Amino acid sequence: MKSIVEAIRQGDQAAFRELFEDYYPILCVFAMKYLCDEEQCKDVAQDTLLSYWEKREDFEDIYKVKGYLYKVAHNHCMNILKRLKIGEQYLQEEFSEVEESFEKEMIRQETWLLVRKAVGTLPAQMRRVIELTMEGNKNAEIASELGIAEGTVHALKKTAYKKLREQLKDHFYLLLF
Repeated sequence: MKSIVEAIRQGDQAAFRELFEDYYPILCVFAMKYLCDEEQCKDVAQDTLLSYWEKREDFEDIYKVKGYLYKVAHNHCMNILKRLKIGEQYLQEEFSEVEESFEKEMIRQETWLLVRKAVGTLPAQMRRVIELTMEGNKNAEIASELGIAEGTVHALKKTAYKKLREQLKDHFYLLLF
């Protein structure tokens, strides 16, 4: 089985659509850290992914693709801020703060994607329990919403966490952030 990057390199639009669907929302959230305009953030995400598609033959692995996506999105945001003619002093202060948080934000977004994909592999009821938990709901609230016993919620969570730990064990270093 070939990797998604290899498929995209060969022009597979379905593989690119899959990558697009994973990274478009992540890049939108990433851009929102710099810009306060949702439409501009969507444009940044779309332009970034289009830029990757145009240069897809230059990439051999997903790590280089991810680095490229975040760097291009970051640069797009900085260019927008410059075009808006924000005062040079403000821009320099903002740029310093942004550079410091760039890596942390990238790690946070990648971690969220890993967790989201892992949760998506769980059986339906277990997945729903974890999603509701991630939204901040308590066991009693989850039990009430799903029409199951609170003990069942507890058992489903315990099993789900075990499965998620197993799936994410190779990525434990990301989960520390």
